[in-house]
This record gives sequence, C-alpha cells and structure tokens, in this order.
Amino acid sequence: MKYFRILQFWLLLFLGCYLSLSPAPPQIMQVLSDKLLHAAGYLTLYISCSLAYFVPAHSIRNLLLLLVFSSLIEIAQQYIPNRSFSYFDILANAVGLLLGLFLVRLFQAFLQPKTQKVP
Repeated sequence: MKYFRILQFWLLLFLGCYLSLSPAPPQIMQVLSDKLLHAAGYLTLYISCSLAYFVPAHSIRNLLLLLVFSSLIEIAQQYIPNRSFSYFDILANAVGLLLGLFLVRLFQAFLQPKTQKVP
C-alpha cells in the first residue's frame, strides 16, 4: 500500500509536468479558468504528496518544495511556444498548496483521538 501511495504522487507530478510543459494543452484546459486549474492542481498535488510522504513535521517543507517546483515550471514555460511565465499562476499554485495544507491538517485533527481531561 505504501508503494501505491508513492507511485500515485509521482504519476500525478509527471502528469502535471506534461500538462504544464506541453506546447498544446488539451482542449478542456482552454474551457476552464486557468487560475482555478492551477489552484485545483496544486491542491491535489499537495494532498497526494501528503499521502505519499506523510510526516507532520515536514508539511511546511513539502509545501515549499512544491512551490519551488511550480516556480521552476513557470520559468520553463517562457521557453515553450504558446506558453508564458506568470506570477499570477504561481500565486494560484500557492493558494492551492495552502488550501491543501489546511485540509490535510483539518483531516489530521479530525482523525486524532479526543483526550478527556480528568477532574
């Protein structure tokens, strides 16, 4: 099961790279809001990373690594035909990552057993 969680993260990361760096994205990508796709993609990527490499102490580190990854993708896009660099895309990615962090922490809090205080 552990290997499946790791595999799903790397497959999702590869899919994100492919969609971000291909000169002609699929037609569905042009119908939906670009910023919504960025936020949703990085929200999903953060949750996927948390499933694959879950260490509560590393949640901020994982967020920063994925943010650096998204920035490198944006820099690479300026050299690809029909693509361009955008600070707003990086901002949308950051919003998705922060929302992912919030949801993962909310889920962790929900799963943790409640301790009762003894009077």
